[in-house]
Amino acid sequence: MATVMDSGSQHIDFYRGERAAKSLLPDPRYLAMVFRRRLWLFLISAALVLAGVAAAVLTATPIYSATASVLVEPSETQLIDISSVVQGAPADSNFVDTVAQIISSPSVALEVVRKLRLDRDSEFVGAAAQGEALPAGGQRSGMSALERRAVSAALSKIAVRRVGLTYMIEIEAQSSDASKAAALANSFAQEFIDLQIARESAVSQTASDFVSRRADELRAQVVADDAAVQRYMIANNLMSAQGATMAEQEVSALNQQISQARADLAQESGKLAAARGQLGRGSGADIGAVLSSDTIRQLRAQEAVASAELASLEARYGELYPDVLKAKENLADVRDQLAAEQQRIISGLQANVQIAASRLASLEASQARSRGALADNSQAQVGLLELQRKAEASRAIYTAFLQRAKETGATSNWPVAGATISSLARLPDAPSWPNLRLAAVAALALAAIAGLVAVGVAEYLDGTISTREHVTEQLGAAYAGAIPDLRSTAGRGDRGVPPALYVLSHPFSSFAESLRTIGSFVLGRAGEGPRVIAITSPLPREGKTTLSICLARVLASGSHRVVLVDGDLRRHSVSEQIARTGDERLLRVLEGEIPLSDALVKDDASSLMILPTNGPTTTRDYLTSDRVTALYELLRTQFDVVIVDTAPVLGVVETRALAQQADTTLLICRWRKTSVKAAQAAVDALVEAGAKIAGVALSQVDVRQYASTGVADTYGHYRKFTGYYIN
Repeated sequence: MATVMDSGSQHIDFYRGERAAKSLLPDPRYLAMVFRRRLWLFLISAALVLAGVAAAVLTATPIYSATASVLVEPSETQLIDISSVVQGAPADSNFVDTVAQIISSPSVALEVVRKLRLDRDSEFVGAAAQGEALPAGGQRSGMSALERRAVSAALSKIAVRRVGLTYMIEIEAQSSDASKAAALANSFAQEFIDLQIARESAVSQTASDFVSRRADELRAQVVADDAAVQRYMIANNLMSAQGATMAEQEVSALNQQISQARADLAQESGKLAAARGQLGRGSGADIGAVLSSDTIRQLRAQEAVASAELASLEARYGELYPDVLKAKENLADVRDQLAAEQQRIISGLQANVQIAASRLASLEASQARSRGALADNSQAQVGLLELQRKAEASRAIYTAFLQRAKETGATSNWPVAGATISSLARLPDAPSWPNLRLAAVAALALAAIAGLVAVGVAEYLDGTISTREHVTEQLGAAYAGAIPDLRSTAGRGDRGVPPALYVLSHPFSSFAESLRTIGSFVLGRAGEGPRVIAITSPLPREGKTTLSICLARVLASGSHRVVLVDGDLRRHSVSEQIARTGDERLLRVLEGEIPLSDALVKDDASSLMILPTNGPTTTRDYLTSDRVTALYELLRTQFDVVIVDTAPVLGVVETRALAQQADTTLLICRWRKTSVKAAQAAVDALVEAGAKIAGVALSQVDVRQYASTGVADTYGHYRKFTGYYIN
């Protein structure tokens, strides 16, 4: 709904909704104001929480905590690397966290329960279950109902955690008994160690059995592989001596013999070629074979003798001498023998060359046969190498498992737990709960939270008008100002003085200044000339009459001629407070029974004139539109300002007639008492009646709460102006 009433035409704009621009976060000064306003609620809520925490701490059963430490040894410290034998052993990564989970497992907890007999402890199984009979026999084979309950309780009373990234694990146990807490922590640590020893023993025994069986299997495999190698060598003629096979040795010997035969052939061929060359040149006497022959030497000697004898005979007797001819024949015969002997020697050299060539050919043939056999052996070597590699691999695996068998046999009777107890839990000196220091801090924190929540809830549920924003945003009306409560501004000696007297005795007080501010606002909204101002409120007891009297006296103290009309025919509070006439005057003026001058009463404390009333005695409608209009016109002829104190608009119909004919209407709402809904209903009623609403003013404002945070309002900066006021 929007009703427009500008100052020129006696109308104002009403807008109910959100403003165009609005901060996302609430004003911290407003929050501080709210906190101060609800300080007692905050303190009461905080006190209740503190009392509750104190009661809980004082009545709580003390809890003792004890801590034992277990050091998990890295896998490198083990005598044997079981993971090299048995697959699936845990890796070092996350191993410590896994150990922590094992310690807090039900299997370890069950051993602790049985060791400490916790299934008969009322703290773990309850007082009702303590007397239950245990199952007869076979208790170790499974858990009984009491044991299951005790295991759950034991696990709920321990906390297993890793210390940082180290190999240290802490086991913290809690119990209402100090010795029981220490025993519980130590038992969990010891049972984990025993469990690890049993596990390692079982793993070692399993590994030992596995290695022994595997070693027997590998031994048979090695024997079979070696036998296969020997059979293959015999079948393929790969028998060897001194690191070489027979074919290799034979080829090597033939290679040496062939080399020698080739040398001999070359030598004999050289001799033959040299001899033939000398013979071809006509000389054969210097042939090596000839020179080394005894027959040739003898024939040479005979030739020399025959040649000498021939020469002697020829010199003595001549060529035809018979002895000379005989000597020539003898010399020719010797030379023929010599030539025949040389030819025989050449033939011998040819024979030697043929023999050497034949021997070389024979050796080369043998070599070809041996190379064929060697090639066959080389092909067979491929299979032999494969068999040998297989035999060597079997032998290596067998050797490794023999070593593992010795190691596992040595450690099967000496299992390593892989963890040790670093420190046993000591008997706690004092309970860990309740922790008085922690409880105090928590109580203060909870008390503060509870107090703030209570303040927030109360503020959320508070639907009253308390700020300028409530007036402008939720009512859509102009904000006329705020009237302080004298208890928050006046001195201690003046706090009991009635406001109507205080405004006269302290004209420079903040209370009087607030009235002048509202008067200036209302007169400005009412326009020029004599003005009729109706003052009303949504509900009774909201300070409407007090404000009317005080505002009238303040305006009357200035240069204005002011009359205060008591328009509240039901309560007529103005007449009772300052007129004190005892007879009816307002209604008689409306009826025309008496003139206005006879009906007016002068205020004893100021120049203010009052038109009192005692209320009607019949149900007759006195405040008709014509009568009210005539009354207002009559008052305008004698006064500058006419202030009409009306009844609350939501309960009395006459108020609407008085407000409708007035120049402007001021709606009074009591600070933090008048609900927004009531104020909205009052504005709606006035608008529907055709009243011209100047604005809304707040009454009885506690300046100490309202101005303590510096809100930008009438008293937002009150402390900064204290030097201007004389309270």
